[in-house]
Amino acid sequence: MNTNIVIESFNKDEQVVNVIKPEYGGNCDLSTLLTFLQENKEKINELLLSNGALLFRGFAINTREEFLLVKETYAGVSHFNYVDGNSPRTKLTTAIYTSTEYPKEYSISLHNEMSYSNKWPNVLFFYCFIPAEEGGETPIVDCRYILKKFNPDLVSNFEEKGVKYTRYLSGSKGVGKSWMDTFETNDKAVIEQYCQENNIEYFWEGDAIFLSQQGYGIATHPATQEKVWFNQANQFHPSGLPEEIYKGLKLMHARKKHRFPQYAFYGNGEEISEQYLKEITDLQFDHAIKFKWEKGDVLMLDNMLMAHGRMPFKGDRKIYVSMC
Repeated sequence: MNTNIVIESFNKDEQVVNVIKPEYGGNCDLSTLLTFLQENKEKINELLLSNGALLFRGFAINTREEFLLVKETYAGVSHFNYVDGNSPRTKLTTAIYTSTEYPKEYSISLHNEMSYSNKWPNVLFFYCFIPAEEGGETPIVDCRYILKKFNPDLVSNFEEKGVKYTRYLSGSKGVGKSWMDTFETNDKAVIEQYCQENNIEYFWEGDAIFLSQQGYGIATHPATQEKVWFNQANQFHPSGLPEEIYKGLKLMHARKKHRFPQYAFYGNGEEISEQYLKEITDLQFDHAIKFKWEKGDVLMLDNMLMAHGRMPFKGDRKIYVSMC
């Protein structure tokens, strides 16, 4: 291992985040980190599978291009495309997106990226270009650990039934993303082909499209064979929205529930208890690890082992993400 780099850690309960940083503090040049990544891939993989999260700090990563170089040095040049993604974000390059454009005054519940889909990114890379003046942390929680904290009846229901996710995407700007933004195309035939290839039920209603797909409640990590909490039920269900928005949506779509921008049921179509959904959100936030972003930080997450969210913030904040 490069003698100029050390691996430290911080923890909460049984959860550990490894921090890879220059040995003597201050900033270290980018080439030192790139060499470390090239020479220690096996060690990094081992740490990532063990703890789920690695934070690289103090390496003078000053631009999006340098961030991408870090990611590609470790993971190669293949990138996960965010087609069918539900989060409002902007595609900046073929490999880099804004982390989210959800209003800054709200928190974002912890979730595994694209766990509603039949394909999801394996590893997420977050890059801090501008930290928020206040707040804006990216809370993370170990999905093996949090699974043990939930009500056993809740866990049993999700494990046995899975989750059914529905979305109603308009052809114009409205509540939530349009289908053009979601699928990065204006061609309905391309979307239909994507749905058919990815087990997504769909139908068109005028210029809007309804989508329904099945996902896990609890999954098994392919490398570690450990059970993990792996879903976005509480994020998709509208009860997780600010109360005034949820009330408005219920009034608007009382007779046509399929028109909710997003909704989550058990996999068999049963309603999920809102008490369960609140418990999921609250426990994940309660047990989450939070750290203050510093400019140039890169956070690497195993997407099945770690769920992530966002705290409210003030001021400017620019966090970018790339996936593989």
